[in-house]
Amino acid sequence: GDRLICRVADIIKETMDCYGKCTYGRLTGDIFGICMPFETVDVISQMIEGIQSRIARFFVPYFLETSAGIYIIEDNDMELSAVFEKAYIAAKKCKGNYMMRNTFYTTEMGEEVMREQRIVDAMETALREQQFMVYFQPKNNLADDSMVGAEALVRWIHPVWGFVSPIEFIPLFEKNGFIRRLDEYVWDFVCSKLREWIDKGYKVVPVSVNVSRADIYQPFLVDYFCDLIEKYNIDPSMLHLEITESAYKENPEQIIKTVEELRQYGFIIEMDDFGSGYSSLNMLGKMSLDILKLDMQFIRNEMAKPVECSILIDIVNMAHRLHLGVVAEGVETEEQKERLKSVDCDYAQGYYYSRPVPVNEYEHMLIINGHTV
Repeated sequence: GDRLICRVADIIKETMDCYGKCTYGRLTGDIFGICMPFETVDVISQMIEGIQSRIARFFVPYFLETSAGIYIIEDNDMELSAVFEKAYIAAKKCKGNYMMRNTFYTTEMGEEVMREQRIVDAMETALREQQFMVYFQPKNNLADDSMVGAEALVRWIHPVWGFVSPIEFIPLFEKNGFIRRLDEYVWDFVCSKLREWIDKGYKVVPVSVNVSRADIYQPFLVDYFCDLIEKYNIDPSMLHLEITESAYKENPEQIIKTVEELRQYGFIIEMDDFGSGYSSLNMLGKMSLDILKLDMQFIRNEMAKPVECSILIDIVNMAHRLHLGVVAEGVETEEQKERLKSVDCDYAQGYYYSRPVPVNEYEHMLIINGHTV
């Protein structure tokens, strides 16, 4: 590693000495900075690509991924730290994207970073003040349209910003680890509501909660769920645990062990987002599962195909052979519903039946759907 860093420094020095007036150096870790007069985009790009190709030829048995963020200085009075920050923001856009190794900073990038920082600054207060609301989206039996369950989904209602889309804050919380605390908040809330509805005499149906990748690797996860159902005195089968399909790919041995323990205690395990692009049919044979949830986009893609070209019926049949129930997400139309019924899909969730609704609306659904004793 040290030799590689030194070699990168030599390559930058050798390259930049040919360009005349400039300054350059190692800033921290494996991050280097170059400041030079701007000529054209092509000249800058060629210079960077030349450096990158020479680095890639360094003899180590690893793939060396290099990325460069470029900021064209518009204000000569700007602090150097601010100049670097803008270039660094652009460089981060390249990380993990093998089709894009060099990126120019844009105003939109800066606004996105500022937005993310505002979200991070507000998340602790939001949790403390219960700005995060738990909504429920029903799951229905395709055979008779009866409500057989629901999924708990978190929504953020900020006092100033209003509704904050989960697409904005969930990936950010997964990245910074806050998702674990948010998930625990949702789990506790759902269990408390199940207890409340049981005490009111409602005939409750199971509720699914999401278990993120950050949660699944926690050593005390099984104990946490066992303590939770004991605290509220509810049957573990009333709490379905949705584990996203992509999590199974990262550490399958750990996932298999944890899931098996949870099932032994009576929890129902659902594989979420099946068909979203990470599918491993081999994993289905190894995993202890109860329900397969078909990804919303997968459903849409299959619905766009002629019946004879669709693999939907094969997926459903395979799941049934493995004794798994099948839930289709994102069902929005009568046509989709009937198509799913025709291939013997078990359950559906989506706007055709109901959007995600606040607690009071969901409680009303329990009443009007006959889920009272």
